[in-house]
Amino acid sequence: MPPIPIDITIGFILLPLVVLTTFSFLLVTRSRSPIWIVAVMAAWAIFTGAMAFSGELAKFNSFPPWIPLLVLAQLAFVFWLGWASPWSKSLAEIPQYILVGLQCFRIPVELLLATLATRRLLAIEMTYYGRNFDVLEGITAVALAIWLKRCGENSLRHVVLVWNLTGLSLVTVVLVHGLLSVPYPSQLLHLSVPTFIIAHFPVVWLLTVLVPMAYLLHLVSIKRCLAKALASSKTGQDS
Repeated sequence: MPPIPIDITIGFILLPLVVLTTFSFLLVTRSRSPIWIVAVMAAWAIFTGAMAFSGELAKFNSFPPWIPLLVLAQLAFVFWLGWASPWSKSLAEIPQYILVGLQCFRIPVELLLATLATRRLLAIEMTYYGRNFDVLEGITAVALAIWLKRCGENSLRHVVLVWNLTGLSLVTVVLVHGLLSVPYPSQLLHLSVPTFIIAHFPVVWLLTVLVPMAYLLHLVSIKRCLAKALASSKTGQDS
């Protein structure tokens, strides 16, 4: 594989660090969730980064297929944390406009992916030139966050809920495309360029840090929407 360009390397190092740092700050200042959550996510980033840096993830003929296993493990943790864990309610105390606005990190992600594609390191189908429309979620996140800040979330719960479900669908489509086109012997999807780049450092953090964070923010936002709706319903019944 040709070396990953320095600008892309810097981007895929700085962006996950910024996202994790911002999330850590929110845990400390906006919710009662324990800081160990950040410690676990940071340790996971270090572990997966080390695996990619060592070249272990790029051994596509080895067993087990590490990339899908790592992604599934991380997503299982994220779904448990954001939806079913004892701390999910604390995470849902983060204001809705912040949960939504943070998804704007998907804009630079998509710009980095498009740059990879122009240099023949990623399939064009995996970018907004092809089948990836996830950049729309990042752009609308900015507008919706401003709207929420100005108007409050009570009148926009249904809008936020639909937006989150759309965002989950978009990121899932891209994730499935990426996993199915990794050049394992069992590769099921053959794009113009196999998705080998995600096995290399630091692009591996796209799958093991940035995508899970997108899922987590959506799940917490949806949980907050439902909690607010339930609270409003109970208030209406009591009155």
